[in-house]
Formats: sequence, C-alpha cells, structure tokens
Amino acid sequence: MGIAYFDNLATIQSVVEALRRDGAVVVTNVAEHDLIDTVISELRPKLDSVGLNTLGEFNGSSTLRAAFGLLRAAPSAAALMDHDLALAVADEILLPYCATYTLGSMTAIEIMPGESGQALHRDDSLYPLENPGMELLMGAMWALDDFTVENGGTRVVPGSHRFLRSWHLPDVTKWESTVMPKGSVLFYLGSTWHGGGANNSEGS
Repeated sequence: MGIAYFDNLATIQSVVEALRRDGAVVVTNVAEHDLIDTVISELRPKLDSVGLNTLGEFNGSSTLRAAFGLLRAAPSAAALMDHDLALAVADEILLPYCATYTLGSMTAIEIMPGESGQALHRDDSLYPLENPGMELLMGAMWALDDFTVENGGTRVVPGSHRFLRSWHLPDVTKWESTVMPKGSVLFYLGSTWHGGGANNSEGS
C-alpha cells in the first residue's frame, strides 16, 4: 500500500475511494501556475515577517510558518480554499457525519534547508474520542513549489488512519514521502499519521 496519485482529470469518486482506502491521496497539476505564483508573492512578506515566531521542537528550528490573518496577506489563496475539487472531496468525507463543516485552519509552511523531519502525528489528536470510520477533519495541502524527497515533501504513513488510539506510539516507520509538482494537492484524513520531511536540499 502506498500513496495513490491521480492527474487533474480524475473523477471525484476515484480520488475519494483512494483517500478512504489509504488515508491520503495526491491529485497533480490542479491549480494553475499563475495562481500559485500570485499566492507565493502575496505570502512572501508574511512569511518573512512572522515565519520564525513559531519555532520549536514540533514546528522545527528552520521552518517558516504563518497562519493568523493569512487571507488578508494572501487573498488569492481563497481560490485554493474553496477550490471545487477540495470542496467536493471534503463533502464526501465529512458530510455523512455532520450537517455542515468549516475551515479549521489555514497555514503557510516553508521548510528551509537543514531542517530535520517533523514528528509524525495525527491532526485529529485534539479530539478525545474514537469512532472508527468517522472522520472529524480532513486536510488539503497545496504544493506552492515542487514537493520532493530531498526538500522535505510531506511524509505520510499510508493506512495509518486505521490505527486505533492507544497510550503508546504505533509503528509509524513505514512512511512515504509525498512527491508532487507545483500546483498539486495532497488530501489526507485527520486520522492519518503524517509530518513534514527533512530538507536536505539547497532550496526550500
């Protein structure tokens, strides 16, 4: 089992089936490069001004992060937030268990050269409950640059959404780096173990 990759002509059904089966899925070349370039240019001042404010053991010592007020800084990113594909996938994953859902967070992340791999984690760990099969949240990670093994492409443990919660860390050693071109999107379940990769390249 590994991360399934689809092109931008894939059906919603095939993407959702892979997401439910593996806990993560990539759809390549979804957003136009002109849009991505605009988002990057809008984000640059925000990342440069506040990106180092969240350094720490979990967030990393060489990773820039910006979250609060992100749409004010980068209004063009709204086109990624409410992209038809992202909303269609979220509808399939979340709406069977709720009347509506909301955007929980929006974060820009730039892993700089020399950064080590982030601790693998589940995004839904803040919820103290376990209801197998019911997802409480879903992530959509847009590639504003090419994701490679060398530059820290997000690591995912395929199938880990089936791991039951326990007091000890499960075996998360069988992770796979996400490799996808600029403009692609990684969808992953809130219960899927994942984390940023190590940047062993000379660029971010």
